Amino acid sequence: MRKELVELRVNGRTHEIAIEPNALLLDVLRQDLQLTGCKRGCDDSSCGACTVLVDGVAMMACTRLAVSCEGEEITTIEGVSQHGSLAAIQKAYGDWGGAQCGYCTPGFVMTVKSLLAENPDPSEGDIRAALSSNLCRCTGYNQMYEAIRAAIAAEQEGPVISEWKRIFKPDSRSLLDIWVFDANPADWRTLLDWLSKKYRVSYFEDQAPASLPSFDAIWKRQQAATQLLRIDLGGFTANTHFLSCQEIEINVMPEDVDSRGKAGSVFNLAMGIARLLQKDVFFAPEHAGASAAELKAMAFCTIDSAGRLSLGKPSREIFR
Repeated sequence: MRKELVELRVNGRTHEIAIEPNALLLDVLRQDLQLTGCKRGCDDSSCGACTVLVDGVAMMACTRLAVSCEGEEITTIEGVSQHGSLAAIQKAYGDWGGAQCGYCTPGFVMTVKSLLAENPDPSEGDIRAALSSNLCRCTGYNQMYEAIRAAIAAEQEGPVISEWKRIFKPDSRSLLDIWVFDANPADWRTLLDWLSKKYRVSYFEDQAPASLPSFDAIWKRQQAATQLLRIDLGGFTANTHFLSCQEIEINVMPEDVDSRGKAGSVFNLAMGIARLLQKDVFFAPEHAGASAAELKAMAFCTIDSAGRLSLGKPSREIFR
């Protein structure tokens, strides 16, 4: 069969190649361009091992003619890595054991990339529906779902985590506080129960260690003793005093947060609180006399009730 000269754009590069009109995209990628990440599994669009992105949409390369892709942007698994490093979904698959033999993994990764591009915060149902087009004969799929959840979290946290040095910049004039506004005694009770189960906590009254009582007992003694709850975050602590039923304030010393890992521990605490109480959580400086509205406005970052992080003000200088 006579070959045609076509121009295909793959992974950001343009290739001019001579191919037969009936050549499948899968064969052209693997044989002509030596991009062997997409796999042949079924040849009838039923396994998903050959999945690539065409203009950002997941498609099966085993049933798509290569000539039909002229003028479109094709992305294969080889084009997913970012600046030479694994993308969040690739790293998550490795961390969570989402791949065993690895044959189907490129197709799954490309399907997930397409899903997250269309829906950055998919539900469990959305994830399962998207992956229904991909088959794996090795795993029970649970590791894959965990990997995808981890990748989603990493994608959402990335811009904030990368700014940890700016957020936790030491400032002798103020602590950094984790704030929850519009709280109530029920929120405090829920929080104390969660903290005591998830973290190592220590309770003090007038600097003397004591057993952690119920919130109601703590609140009754609020005027009679100076109370402190210390939360162990691994190498450093976060502390909370019981000053108000309407606000939850947890102090962190910025000087203690001297690594990305420690910053991650603080973010994980705050994200856990946001999801637990279904309330927004704010990172803001301790600022005597500031109202809740003012503290929200000066927050370095905010975590919504779904645990999503977003950056706020870029510099601590505005608080001095």
